[in-house]
Amino acid sequence: MNTPSILLKTPLLASCFEWAEVGPCVVRAESDSSLVWIRAGSGQYLVSGKPRPLQEGSCLFVPPGTETTMLSSQERPFRAIVLQIVSLFLDGLDPGLLSERDIPFAFPVLRDRYRFERILDDLMYEWHNPQYGQAQFISSLLQAMLIHLVRELRDRNDYAPPAPATGVEISDQPATEDLSSAQNVKAYIEKNFQLELSLNDLANYVYVSPYHLSRVFKEEIGMSPIQYLIKCRIDEAKRLLVTTDLSVREIAMQVGYANANYFNLLFSKMTGDSPGKYRKQNR
Repeated sequence: MNTPSILLKTPLLASCFEWAEVGPCVVRAESDSSLVWIRAGSGQYLVSGKPRPLQEGSCLFVPPGTETTMLSSQERPFRAIVLQIVSLFLDGLDPGLLSERDIPFAFPVLRDRYRFERILDDLMYEWHNPQYGQAQFISSLLQAMLIHLVRELRDRNDYAPPAPATGVEISDQPATEDLSSAQNVKAYIEKNFQLELSLNDLANYVYVSPYHLSRVFKEEIGMSPIQYLIKCRIDEAKRLLVTTDLSVREIAMQVGYANANYFNLLFSKMTGDSPGKYRKQNR
């Protein structure tokens, strides 16, 4: 079957290194593109001086001519892989872009994350262990990694060529001024519930204290921000159980729970049924 090319040129890897620090890390893309894989940890990255949450299992893309600063949390500092990519030309997009957005943005890798990590591990090994055919092998791995990310973004309807939206778009827009703090956070949770969001992350998004956010959110929404986050995750899990053939483990990952056993316990507590029983009863 003939399908249109995604990559219009062969991308090249200019540099690749691991970063694990508590202090800030400035990621600057000049004429090339930069990609950061958050292997572990949590924290923030800055867009126009404003913080955005950044969590384990997410990619941070920095387009040419832009920069961002990553700030690790003290409790869970980042472990990341930083790639500099030359000659990134995707069909339907300006040179150097991974999506239509021309500012730094982050998104979780939900589509077979472990396969993506294997590709990245192989790429890192080849980069640090020069041998016969290294350049071609690295190029093929880099292409596979980029196509994997394009598929992820297509799932979120965040790639130029139209595709059915099967996920949610990760918004990098600041909180809307004509909405209350609670309503802004509610909307943010609904779009980003699969991320590992803490109360501090949500409070930072609207520039209020965690205590203030908890109080006003409960007054307006009727539950705490974290309770609403769990509700959004469980509601999406219910939908996936009924409408897809994904395994319970895969669904747990998609809604933000790396530990499937914990997801099973939480789902049972919230619904009164195990995920498997819920699927059988509602199909």
